[in-house]
Amino acid sequence: MKTRKKRFNLLCIYALLLLLLPSVYARADSGEYFDEGVDTRVEITGFSPYGGDPGFSFLSEGDRIAVLSPSALPDRGRIETTLAGLRSWGFEPVEGNAVGGETRTLEELADDLRWALADPEIRAIFCVRGGYGATEVLDVLPPDLIASANKPIVGFSDITAFHGAWTCAGQPSIHASMSTAFGDDFPADCAEAEKRMMKGELPAYRCEASAYCREGRAEGILIGGNLATLAASLDTAYDSTAQDRPFILFLEETGENMQHIHRFLTILKHRGILDRAAGIVFGEWIGLPADGLGNYGAARGSLFESAADMISRQFLSDLDIPVAFGFPAGHGDVNYPLLMGAEAILDVSAESYTLSWAAPQVEAEERPADTPPSPTP
Repeated sequence: MKTRKKRFNLLCIYALLLLLLPSVYARADSGEYFDEGVDTRVEITGFSPYGGDPGFSFLSEGDRIAVLSPSALPDRGRIETTLAGLRSWGFEPVEGNAVGGETRTLEELADDLRWALADPEIRAIFCVRGGYGATEVLDVLPPDLIASANKPIVGFSDITAFHGAWTCAGQPSIHASMSTAFGDDFPADCAEAEKRMMKGELPAYRCEASAYCREGRAEGILIGGNLATLAASLDTAYDSTAQDRPFILFLEETGENMQHIHRFLTILKHRGILDRAAGIVFGEWIGLPADGLGNYGAARGSLFESAADMISRQFLSDLDIPVAFGFPAGHGDVNYPLLMGAEAILDVSAESYTLSWAAPQVEAEERPADTPPSPTP
């Protein structure tokens, strides 16, 4: 009798799950998400030459670029888009041996990187996509190989781990779009800024400030990138926060709710990283659940209105540093390039904030009448 009752109860549970699953999937596919930091008005006020190590080599027209994908496996379409896009920018892309295909081994990915770093004819590394797996590759890649290569890597998201490795090796790297930089919908200003940064021409940004920004001025090397990837790199050989020099921290994230963002920021807080930062720039927060999933603010006095609200209330009250919100870089449709591991200047006022790099500023080039400074979508 007990066995029959137990089976009956299990059948009831299974039936209830079958009824609930469609609504769960419907909510997951309903698009009930919102983004932050994607509508900040931004203007490029000028370009200046790289003012760091004069021995570091950026790119010139016709230079060879290794096209790799040391994180997730891209489809052939992304690879071809990247190769064609780099050719349209005047470079000569060279595809690695383990970029596409159905599978790659860790050793094959590491071999691609060793080749790209050691070959003197390769002047930069351009990643096709992010995803996951960069930290595994870095665990078997000798740090001195990066330091001696004297060439930048381009990418973002999971490539944050590589930015950390380059920073620790004293080399600048470029936080920027990958295959999407060559899409028809990618903003022309972003693409032009990325191409020019690869050639050592650094943009100066002016962005509108929000009520959450905190005024002040800071100088330091720019570090960071994707929040989850950065948190996973702490205490490794590629931990960019392990700096004796002042640093400005940049953070962005995608697909995480406020509770997860809070958890990662709490890790940085407990490690003293937020306290040691000379300034902080928060970028785009993409895919936040609009239904409040993970919004535990009620337990802290009231629901959080936004990620910026949560960060301000939970992490900034004890910090006396400049903080900027909404810099248009990250996983949104707009992704302005950032030079990581290089001396940057953050200046935040009540109306706007600027982000630039330590170099003599040249006059802004005159823009054609049909290409005004573009607000991000």
